[in-house]
Amino acid sequence: MPLFQPLQVPRTKVSHLNLITYDNDSAINAFYRSGTAYFGKQSVPPDNKWPDGTPSFMAPISHFHLLQSETFHIKSGRGIWYLANKKIELGEGEDITISPCISHRFENMSGSTEPLVIEYRYDPQRFAMEERFFRNMLTYLDDCRKVEKQPSLLQLCVFLAGAWMPGDILPVPTVAGEYVKCFVNAVFMWVLAAIGWAIFGYRISYKEYYDPGAERNKRS
Repeated sequence: MPLFQPLQVPRTKVSHLNLITYDNDSAINAFYRSGTAYFGKQSVPPDNKWPDGTPSFMAPISHFHLLQSETFHIKSGRGIWYLANKKIELGEGEDITISPCISHRFENMSGSTEPLVIEYRYDPQRFAMEERFFRNMLTYLDDCRKVEKQPSLLQLCVFLAGAWMPGDILPVPTVAGEYVKCFVNAVFMWVLAAIGWAIFGYRISYKEYYDPGAERNKRS
């Protein structure tokens, strides 16, 4: 993944939408009303791939949350959650909660033919921060996919820093523990985010992706 390219990609306007779809409805990103049991809903395509066979960004890289715990509820399908050194398979109706500063990621089952649909929330809830992050991050990744460009690591770190969510990018020996690994990757994220923001002009949010004042489709 390049640090500096692409500096700009054509941005798709989604700030007026609540239900955002990617790659001809292969995946969804929806937001619930503030105060409901879950923050929103997402889907991961079958076999974690877009219809053309390329990997889907809806199965996220391993990452940490510095401020919040995260809870998932599986609406349909089956998926695998990777927490530090654990691998947990979950199906429809099941839940899992991940504490802050624990590395984790999730994906649809390998070879699956159905999407994995999840609801999720953070505790404590920071609704505006979370909505801003998902609108910007996922739509930016989709815009890069459309023009067949690799996303900039600097831009991704700017988005991640805005949500206090370091990626599990730098290798740290397992014996060091999750908190050390989280700290090292948080420092790495903040350094790259500062470079991306101050020197290269990457932003934490773009109006095409997130506009707090925009009227949107009715929330679920």
